Amino acid sequence: MAVEEKSGSMKLALSITLMACLPVYSQDQPKPASPPALRAQSPASFEVASIRLSKSNERTHVSGVPASGRLLITGMLVKEVIQGAYAVQSFELLNTSSPVLSQRVDIEAKTEHPVASTAQMQEMLQPLLAERFKLAVHREIREMNALVLVLANKDGRLGPKMKKTDNSCDMLGTGVTRFVLTPGAASGEHPACGFLPGGVGRIIGNGLDMAAIVGTLAPSQRLSIVDQTGLQGRFDIDVTYTPEPFSAQALTQRGAAPMAGVDPNGPSIFEALREQLGLKLEPGKMPVPVLVLDHIEPLNEN
Repeated sequence: MAVEEKSGSMKLALSITLMACLPVYSQDQPKPASPPALRAQSPASFEVASIRLSKSNERTHVSGVPASGRLLITGMLVKEVIQGAYAVQSFELLNTSSPVLSQRVDIEAKTEHPVASTAQMQEMLQPLLAERFKLAVHREIREMNALVLVLANKDGRLGPKMKKTDNSCDMLGTGVTRFVLTPGAASGEHPACGFLPGGVGRIIGNGLDMAAIVGTLAPSQRLSIVDQTGLQGRFDIDVTYTPEPFSAQALTQRGAAPMAGVDPNGPSIFEALREQLGLKLEPGKMPVPVLVLDHIEPLNEN
């Protein structure tokens, strides 16, 4: 099943999974011994892959097909590829002064064997980045300002726009937001898994786990979000809100006209989450896993 992403308001970052909290090393670094309970397998590699500096002026386009093991990326920033491969938000990637991160690249990668999910496909970019960019990174836990996602209703009741999914969407894996934007389903079919185009101020997703939902919210808040809802499984969501720059107050301050299709008097993202999904964001100081970039070199296209 193909999945796509376009840049702009729907460019979404991946959220951190449990495995993402483990130390990460490039292929060229020795890996210290770990207790058996913490030892994780290295990501599988693509068998054939090419990375080229992008000459396209078009918006970012991603197509990943786990069943065929094929991933195509056009015009994506190197920084964003790293974020996707390691499941971090832009503000959770540190030491980002290298000009290499601002280059756009085209990637075509293939493995002869089916891949379990788009999440695994993203992880398979890690050894490719280590090889072509000599990328070396490590993870740390840092105390940071963050938002905590909790249930808004004491009885655990969800809002009218969030419900358990009827679709089988395990092929998404967990926390796959950056590379998952799907077209609508044909008439009479179940909606496709992943994110669907909603436009500014609307988030539509089918078959998402909580890591993916968190990943859609964090970029707009520019803060890490820690999930403490305790919700398990996958959900369909449809949230409509007014982004702060398009609110009536912000428009008045700038002397700007309302944006077509966006209600300037609509709910904020905080109000929409509470009323429509039954979730609430609360500020707090939290330990947050971050990814520190230790080394990167210009692309080796060979």
